[in-house]
Order: sequence, then C-alpha cells, then structure tokens
Amino acid sequence: MSISLRDNDSRLFGLALLAVVGLGGCSGDRGATESSLEISGAYVAEPVLGERAAMYFTVENRGDANDELMGVSTPVAGVAEIHHTVSDGGMMRMERVEAIEIPAGEQVRLAPGGYHIMLLELQDHIMPGDAIDATLRFRRAGEVSVRARALSLAEIEEVIGTAGDHARHGTP
Repeated sequence: MSISLRDNDSRLFGLALLAVVGLGGCSGDRGATESSLEISGAYVAEPVLGERAAMYFTVENRGDANDELMGVSTPVAGVAEIHHTVSDGGMMRMERVEAIEIPAGEQVRLAPGGYHIMLLELQDHIMPGDAIDATLRFRRAGEVSVRARALSLAEIEEVIGTAGDHARHGTP
C-alpha cells in the first residue's frame, strides 16, 4: 500500500503525527501527577554571610497518589540539598534528608524551623527582590520549575507572622 501526499498534505500529516506522538508522552500516571502538584509561596532568604541561603515553598498534592521531593537544582548554587531542622539537646541543627514525602491530598510547607532547601556554594550575590529559578525533582511528577523571590530577613519575619495568623484563624 502506498500513500501519495501533496506538499500541504504532507505538512499537515507531519504536524498531526507530531501531535499524536506528543500527546502519547502525556498519557498515564506521570502526566496526571504532574498537573496535580502545585508549588506556591516560593522565596529565598537573603544570605546573611553570602555563602549560603535557604529556599522555602509550599507543595500541594491535589492528586490521589503520594509523591516525593527528591532533589533541587538551581543555577545560583553549586549545591542544593534538602534539609530538616531538628532539636537536639536544646540545640537546633540541620540534617540533610534524601526526600520529603508529599502525601496525596495534602500540603507540605517548607518553612524556617522545618524542612527547607539549602543553597550552598552560591554562584552570585543574592539581594532582596532578586528572582531565583530552580528545578524541583519529584519521584512521580518529574521536574517542576519554580521561581522564588529573594526576601530580606524583615520580610521573612512578616511572612512567618502572616502564615501563623492564617493558621490560627483557619484562612489560607
């Protein structure tokens, strides 16, 4: 069997084939999970000493399957690690963790005093107001891009206070 196509027909056929192949890559669990994660409230703390900074955000999993945040990369840091702040004998310290579980139907908030992303070996000086691009890597959803705004320490205190007020009053 042979198919004969004119120039216009072959272009349309090629575009249709490309669309079908592209849609095939979006089917299945992975595509459904990607759209079920929402990243919000991303910010980076202004570095105090200029060598490292912390990134915070909220991940909401609107899907019906658990996911895990497994890693982060950003052009502003040579190393980005997932950390958790723990209390040890009355002293606070950070521990590196391999992943953070994002349960189905729940929110996980990375915030001062808890989970956060440590940006180490900063490549540039980060100033309040700067936009920081990062790629979050999830077990199921794959890579998700996020843009965080650098905040001064005073702005972070305001954000933390507002988040506490919302939690006490039950507002988002």
